[in-house]
Amino acid sequence: MAGLATQYRPNSFKNFVGNEDVKKSLIAVLKRENPPAAFLFTGLPGTGKTSTGRIIKRALKCSDADFKELNSADDRGIDGVRELIQSMKFAPLSGTKKVILMDEIGSVTKVAQNALLKALEEPPAYVHWVLCTTNPEALLPALKRRCHTYELEPLKSADLQKLFRMILKKEKRECVSMDVRDHIIELADGSAGQALKLLDQVIDMNDSERAINTLKSAGTSEADVIEICRALTHYNMPPKTKWLKVKKLLKESKGDGESARRAILGYMNAILLNNGDEEIFFMMEQFKNNFFDSGKAGLTMACYAAIFGGE
Repeated sequence: MAGLATQYRPNSFKNFVGNEDVKKSLIAVLKRENPPAAFLFTGLPGTGKTSTGRIIKRALKCSDADFKELNSADDRGIDGVRELIQSMKFAPLSGTKKVILMDEIGSVTKVAQNALLKALEEPPAYVHWVLCTTNPEALLPALKRRCHTYELEPLKSADLQKLFRMILKKEKRECVSMDVRDHIIELADGSAGQALKLLDQVIDMNDSERAINTLKSAGTSEADVIEICRALTHYNMPPKTKWLKVKKLLKESKGDGESARRAILGYMNAILLNNGDEEIFFMMEQFKNNFFDSGKAGLTMACYAAIFGGE
């Protein structure tokens, strides 16, 4: 059975919660006789960038056969981009529109971004591009200028409460207490995806205290994060020694990978803004993509890359 985050992924603007101004703007531009050829969605993980792209696909009445989606974090090079550009030359198989969605476009190389410029500026009338990224700073200015750009903000507490009410009513689990809901919101940090993953863990628990204890164990403690960050940023510690220390901390940590990732990024961001350098920036890059799917394995890989990747 699909988890709540998958089961209740919004499939239309009607059930898309939060970012009302962005939603109203998109509804208006998609009603135009000639909608924009390229959209760019930026924002933190879990704010709905990819879901919005898929909603645009439905709003434009693009069939599954004419919809292409690429996770650019997995395919960063020129070959994948060239394949997409080539595919847009062919007319739609069904209907009148083709939509190409590139997730994590910020991971794509500069060479590949340059190859996209003409495709974004002068695509066939039936092609629409949707680009999503958590890191718009990595994009070429010329690429951004070719897109209708929208920044999706983290969901407010009221938005997440609205989402909970809708889902709990449908699941007939309205007995989940407000204390439990508030605790989930605190841990989710504005991410609908993270909030629903946490709700999924406790939705069948009738005991609020037990549910909150479960949520506490799902989150990574501040002490764990501080120790991991101190080890990662210890410049004088040899990499092999650093990895042994971090590996031990990761084994002992009971939290989930995504909450740890966000906390580590926050810690390193403070260092970078105060007196950080290129090494801190490099380490932050290893934690920029979410760990919703990879979990603690993703956290382990990011820590390993932060320690040994710069050698």
